[in-house]
Amino acid sequence: MTAADHMAAFLARQPRQRVDFDALAGAADAGDSSLAASPGRRRLLADAARTLVHRGLATLPKGGDGWDYSAHPPLPRWVKRPPAARPPRHHPGPHAYVEQLRFATTLRLTAGDHALLGPVNALLRDQPDAEIIPVADRSYELYGDEKRLKNIERHHLVTKGLLDLNVHLRARPTPAPLAMYELGPAPWLLIVENTAAFTSLREILGTWPDRSQVGWLGFGEGDHLIASLPTAQASFRERDHPVDTLLLYADLDLKGLCCAQKASERARAVGLPPLQPAAGLYQALLTRPPRPQPSVAADDAHAAATWLPSHLAAPVAQLLTEGLVLRHEALPLPQLRSVLIPNAPLLPQIRDMVLPITPVISQPPPQSAPVQRCPST
Repeated sequence: MTAADHMAAFLARQPRQRVDFDALAGAADAGDSSLAASPGRRRLLADAARTLVHRGLATLPKGGDGWDYSAHPPLPRWVKRPPAARPPRHHPGPHAYVEQLRFATTLRLTAGDHALLGPVNALLRDQPDAEIIPVADRSYELYGDEKRLKNIERHHLVTKGLLDLNVHLRARPTPAPLAMYELGPAPWLLIVENTAAFTSLREILGTWPDRSQVGWLGFGEGDHLIASLPTAQASFRERDHPVDTLLLYADLDLKGLCCAQKASERARAVGLPPLQPAAGLYQALLTRPPRPQPSVAADDAHAAATWLPSHLAAPVAQLLTEGLVLRHEALPLPQLRSVLIPNAPLLPQIRDMVLPITPVISQPPPQSAPVQRCPST
């Protein structure tokens, strides 16, 4: 075997694409004990490197820093193996799908789509009336991976209304439960999205003198809140403590208001009472100093604020377009405690308080601040 042959054999065993030339030279030395002491070793190694290139087994450095010019002829400091050839694209052949999945025979689906539908097809063929179980359980049963169906609601076949979680997968989502605390017997639930405000309200409501006025207090934010809302129904049933009023106290920023709108749609879809703004708390928050945030496009600001009652929507939209927001921390525990008067009915103070609003305006952000856009719902 030549020096090039020994180097080629060594190169083929390497897991990395880039290989140091010193290692290749060592493989050539190991294959020919006389090479290491040969006066023509450098020339032989240079010829072997060119042979590797000619065979299509390696490429040499293009820049000068990839070469060793300490002697003649120059030697590469490293070589690169060519990238592995991509396997030919596999176009799955026709499948025999059950009637419920007949759509799969009329659409141009990817191999991944067929890999998803294959186990579902077997389930519907063998157990068409299988008990509806949690998605993670079904995922493990069908694919050996409990997370394979984790975001199945976003799959294009589901969003197009072709694949149904209950009908086809015989499964149901099991979101993490909404954190809820039964502080009193009143038929209302107040959900708070911020841990500081939640802790403060839990302290205030937990020591409210008339316990009959106090209801549930919940914690949830963002996507978790939207997904977990249906779990509140189970808590109401288990405690035999239903509610007729559902309130949300979120930050007065674009994210909080967009989340509130989505949560409101979710509550309506699962049969909960309408999700109302905690207007009394928001009104108190609007009297506090806001802080700068990238400004929001006027149309997006007004659209996001429509979840609020009209007397709050206008000043909130103005804040957002001016590059200002109000987070719960702007209304700390002492001020929050002073808003809720113990000798007056509690629920109207949280839900209905209507007083003249004189929001505090702080210094606006620089004009160069980027404009926020309302995320699509």
